[in-house]
Amino acid sequence: MLVRDATAADIPTLVDFVMTEAREAQALELSRDTATKSVSAVFNDRSLARYWILDDDGTARGAIAVVREWSDWNNAAYWWIQFVFIAPEFRGKGHLETLVAHVRALAGAAGAPEVRLYVHIDNARAIRAYQRLGFTTLVYRIMSIPPLPAPASDELDDDALWIAFHERTLPAAQWTHRAHLRIAWMHLARYSLDEAHLLMRVGIIRLNAAHGLVETAQRGYHETITRVWFALVGAAMRRERGADSRAFLAAHALEKEAPLRHYSRERLFSLEARTTFIAPDVADLPSL
Repeated sequence: MLVRDATAADIPTLVDFVMTEAREAQALELSRDTATKSVSAVFNDRSLARYWILDDDGTARGAIAVVREWSDWNNAAYWWIQFVFIAPEFRGKGHLETLVAHVRALAGAAGAPEVRLYVHIDNARAIRAYQRLGFTTLVYRIMSIPPLPAPASDELDDDALWIAFHERTLPAAQWTHRAHLRIAWMHLARYSLDEAHLLMRVGIIRLNAAHGLVETAQRGYHETITRVWFALVGAAMRRERGADSRAFLAAHALEKEAPLRHYSRERLFSLEARTTFIAPDVADLPSL
C-alpha cells in the first residue's frame, strides 16, 4: 500500500467514500450530486482542501482529506483532517496510521503548528482509534450558529458584493448577469483595464469552482465575453460613471444580448473565443 495525491480521475471513488463515510458515521444519506460537486470543487481550487488516496496496486482502498485554518497567533496554518475513509475489509490493518502519518509528515514540512480533527462525540470506535495514534482532546468546544439569510444580489452594497465575490461566498443563484456587470464596474473603478481583466478572470474561475462548476469547453469562464463586457461597461462609465455600481446600472441599459451586436453567435460561442480573446466580426467594440 502507498499513499498518493488524489487526481480528478479519483473523483467518482472519492464521492463513493464520502457518501459511505457519512452513512456509517452519522447515518446521513448525502446527495450524490452535491457530493460530486463538493469533491470536484477541490480539483478546481486547491486552496479548498487536499485529498490523498490509499492505493493498493492501482485500486483505492481509502482516502484522507485536509483543510487548512490560518492562525494569526502562529503565522502558520493548522492542518485539519476533514475526512478519513478506509474500505471495511482493510480496516484494523494499520492503514489509518499510514494515512495519518503521511499527513503529519507533510504538515510538519509545511510548518503547521498542529494536525487537528473533530469527531462525533458518540463515535467511540473512531475516538479510540485516534487516541491510539496519539491524538489528545483539546480544551476547545465546537460551537455553531446558522448564517443570516443571504439577501438578494441587488440588496448587497458594493463592499458586500466585492467581498462575497472575492471570498467565493456569493451563492450561485446570486451570480447573475447584473452581478457580473457590477463586479466589472468595481474592477474598472479600482484598476487599469488589463489588471481588472486579470483579477476578474481569476475571481470568476475561483467562484465557479466554489459553486462546483467544472470548467469545460462548453461551460465556465469565457475570455472573449469577459473582455467584451469590460469594453461595454468601460464605454458606459466614460459617459456616466455613477456613484456606485447600482447607480451605474440604473443609468445604463446593458442587456445580456449586447455582445451579439458585435459578434455573430457562431464566433462568440466558439471554443477559440472561450479560451482567448478574438476580435468581433459584426461591429467594432468601443475603444478599450
